[in-house]
Amino acid sequence: MEVSMKTRGLLTALSLLVCAAAHAQSITVEPLKCVPEEDNAVVRASMPANAQSQAQTMTPGQTPRLYFRWKGQTDFYWVAMEIEPGLRFWGVPPKPEKRNDEVEYYAALVDPAGKVAARSQSRTAQVTADCKPELTPKERGVAENLTVGETTQEQQGAKVVGFLCKGVVTRINSQGVRRNDDICGPCAVVWWDRKTVLVPAFAGGVMGVVITDGDPEPSPSRP
Repeated sequence: MEVSMKTRGLLTALSLLVCAAAHAQSITVEPLKCVPEEDNAVVRASMPANAQSQAQTMTPGQTPRLYFRWKGQTDFYWVAMEIEPGLRFWGVPPKPEKRNDEVEYYAALVDPAGKVAARSQSRTAQVTADCKPELTPKERGVAENLTVGETTQEQQGAKVVGFLCKGVVTRINSQGVRRNDDICGPCAVVWWDRKTVLVPAFAGGVMGVVITDGDPEPSPSRP
């Protein structure tokens, strides 16, 4: 009788584990062949075909995000992914700078509290000058009006490391507070490239710009 009870208990535990695995959400991200230098790429993701069952659908409030960073940096940023029929998603990270030679990225499902419910494996893609992806008008519209999310407090008030300002309009800090971009917005410093910086200047009530040369970016080892 005791052996039978133990066996029954093990079978019950195994059954629960199998059931939990069957109900677990999963998301996959497609590998990019390349990322264009100083231009946008589109990253696509999906929930697997067997995720169309009721147990695998997105729960209310969940949203897909694309997390990205210049490979080798400490912290990720993210952008919201657009949702297409069939639980397919796509997102557009900002334009990489010339010095950014590789982008790391993954897709995730996030609940309203910002907790990751499921995520894909991380992938990387080389940034090359001859990469020429073609964006649809809808994708290009998103690329030119990006809201970039932050994952750490240190990212607030600083440029998205390794990526150009062009197209970045709004930021969301690590507490979920949305704001105009502190660096790339219309009333802030505009970073055109690593050599030229346009800084707002005020003289006699008239706003102008001052062109300066330099490389104020942090080293690749720290955002």
